[in-house]
Amino acid sequence: MDDVAAVSAGGTHTIAILTDGSLLAWGSNFSGQLGDGTGSEQENPVRVMGDVIAIATGWNYSLAIQSDGGLWAWGHNRDGKLGDGTNTERHMPVRVMENAAAVSAGGSHSMAIRADGSLWTWGNNEHGQLGDATTINRYRALPVMDDVIAVAAGNTHTVALRSDGSLWAWGNN
Repeated sequence: MDDVAAVSAGGTHTIAILTDGSLLAWGSNFSGQLGDGTGSEQENPVRVMGDVIAIATGWNYSLAIQSDGGLWAWGHNRDGKLGDGTNTERHMPVRVMENAAAVSAGGSHSMAIRADGSLWTWGNNEHGQLGDATTINRYRALPVMDDVIAVAAGNTHTVALRSDGSLWAWGNN
């Protein structure tokens, strides 16, 4: 494949951004993680949406940010990891946040940095991986920290880098 600008691999699927902003997806699709409106596996890449600048994949879900800052989510949604306020599986992208600048997908939780540097989180929180000092699952985005410049969500933990160079970690240790 030519003209690929970014790629992310989930548990059994892959998504990529082309240099023209197109988002392509392929692989398993049992939970709608490809975002093509079907539940059918795709051996060849299918176009999902355009104007995409950032992506992340979890085990069986996907996240994408468009150039206007809109964050979109689709796929498996147990524990609210899509952030749309439900636990309903989505086979097409749903817009879940505005002003997003970066995104990371864990095993069953999601993290986003907004343009103002605030860190937002949602999804499974069994091990405190959301960073909100609870173990309550969240179905919508919740702010947890300011001045964040990078975030990485692991399977059951999260790390965040603040603008002062300090590294923060929480969740399963």
